[in-house]
Amino acid sequence: MRKNSRIITLAVAAAVMMAVTACGSKDKTETTASTETTTEAVTTTGTETTASEAESTEEEDQAEEEEMDEADEAAEETTASAAGEIGSDGVFKAANGKFEIKVPAGWTIDEGSDDEYVTFLSASGDDMLEIMTISGSSADSIREIYPDTAEEYKNMVSRGDDMEILSYDVKTKDDGSQTFQYSMKYTNPNDGIHYLAESGSYDAAKQTYSCATGTVMSTDEAVSKQVEEAVKSFKIK
Repeated sequence: MRKNSRIITLAVAAAVMMAVTACGSKDKTETTASTETTTEAVTTTGTETTASEAESTEEEDQAEEEEMDEADEAAEETTASAAGEIGSDGVFKAANGKFEIKVPAGWTIDEGSDDEYVTFLSASGDDMLEIMTISGSSADSIREIYPDTAEEYKNMVSRGDDMEILSYDVKTKDDGSQTFQYSMKYTNPNDGIHYLAESGSYDAAKQTYSCATGTVMSTDEAVSKQVEEAVKSFKIK
């Protein structure tokens, strides 16, 4: 009887252990499945969030770039309008009314202000036309003083090798006022042949210095002629 009772007890214990083990296995399976589902959800959400953030950043960058482009365009328009405009006849008239000049065809305003200067560039960007109008005491210090003859001027300045004065016309008044127009050609060892033309005036009484300077890097002689014609057309108002 004791033996049978022990067998029954062991059987009951075994049954209980099996039941506990079965429950534990089920719980573990459910927990694992639940964990995998949660991980997948987190991973999916993280991926969606990252994609959304990337898209948002890209849109912000594009919007910022568009704003910068618009600002640059606005700045260019402001610069051009502040300096003046090139008319349909090719004549540039300063916004302040101080001067006008016939700009070579195809040239555009590079930069400028309505008080002292404006520059133009050729289509290639190699050639430049610069206008300067200075008033006051600074006009005396910044201006170049020209001698009466081309030979004297050639002995005064050095602009590279093989400098040749092509034209020279300077008139000087008793008070030191001058009108000047000249052109030259020379070779720079670093970047080749240059053509330079300049025209302007200095008024000693009013302390005003106005000058148009054209610098040509192009080898086309037609461009040099256009620039010389441009500086000769420079008129002070």
